[in-house]
Amino acid sequence: MPNTVNLLWFGNLEQINSTPGSNATDAEADQLNGHHAVGPDQIIATSVTGDTNRDNFGTTYQRQTTEMEYVSPGTGSTVQAEITGFYSTRFLLTFPDGSTVEQTGVVIQMDTGDIFFRPAASTLDQWDGIDSLRAVTIIDANLYPDGTRVADVSFSPDIFDLEIVCFAAGTMILTETGERRVEDLAPGDMIWTRDNGFQPLRWHGQRSLSADELTANPRLRPIRITAGALGPNRPERDLTVSPQHRVLVRSQIAQRMFCAPELLVPARQLTEIPGIEELADARQVTYVHLLFDRHEVVMSDGAETESLYPGPQAINALGAVAEEIYTLFPELRGASVTIAGARPFVTGRRARQMARRHVANQRALAS
Repeated sequence: MPNTVNLLWFGNLEQINSTPGSNATDAEADQLNGHHAVGPDQIIATSVTGDTNRDNFGTTYQRQTTEMEYVSPGTGSTVQAEITGFYSTRFLLTFPDGSTVEQTGVVIQMDTGDIFFRPAASTLDQWDGIDSLRAVTIIDANLYPDGTRVADVSFSPDIFDLEIVCFAAGTMILTETGERRVEDLAPGDMIWTRDNGFQPLRWHGQRSLSADELTANPRLRPIRITAGALGPNRPERDLTVSPQHRVLVRSQIAQRMFCAPELLVPARQLTEIPGIEELADARQVTYVHLLFDRHEVVMSDGAETESLYPGPQAINALGAVAEEIYTLFPELRGASVTIAGARPFVTGRRARQMARRHVANQRALAS
């Protein structure tokens, strides 16, 4: 019967197994050692579907080969593919704060060349509480015996959470001269901040995504927060942000759950709140980043939201323009630097639980 698993795509390589009708060799498996991927452009959560036989998928060198289907992050197209090899693997995971941990898991390659990884069944619980990831490096890859089939082990849906923080073009930002469109701002403009008054904008960047790119990477689809969804006049008009853009939550429920009167929560974790939804039919979007000397809370369309949090994962996700930020803030280049957030961050399961409690108790997120 068909079964869908959540895997992490991290690249497309020449076929490791040069003879897909039989298992790979030890020497071929060694080619995976050192493979490295960084940030959400190179590490992409992907749902893969195929028929299972006793909770397993079959490879090209086994009886009952499974045909898999998924949207390839590399091309944006829906593909049918078969597993040409899978390998017992030791990984080095690097987190946004620069810390690392080794884990064991599985690497899977399709006949399209796409490479996926997931934990082993015995290490799946080690991902509990992991809600961000900067990089993955393969330390060591080894063959499974010929008759070993691929278990239908899956990441939880939380694996689709990624840290990319930006406003959509058209958002009105409060400045010393009044509200201005975010795309019209420039370094040096004085922007209102909740904690430090008017502060000079240090860096301004933007990235446009086409309909094809949004289809290939649905985790990047914008989130719309309709007027009043956070509380009275919060926002004053519909606000559109990237999925991981954090919104200020201020309520007694937040205080009771997290012992903090104010929190920053990714917009995608709030979609159970009436009036907050993913724009699944978005044709294109331009995301705009605002960076200050410190992480700030700014006023956007009448709602309090964050500026770009300059952690390693967020900066690396910007690609080539990351060098512009490192020129302005050379201290950020060090992986061990600790960046203070403007408010405590809450994400994942606990954030969704908090949202549901607000709905059940009919309480505003920004009271």
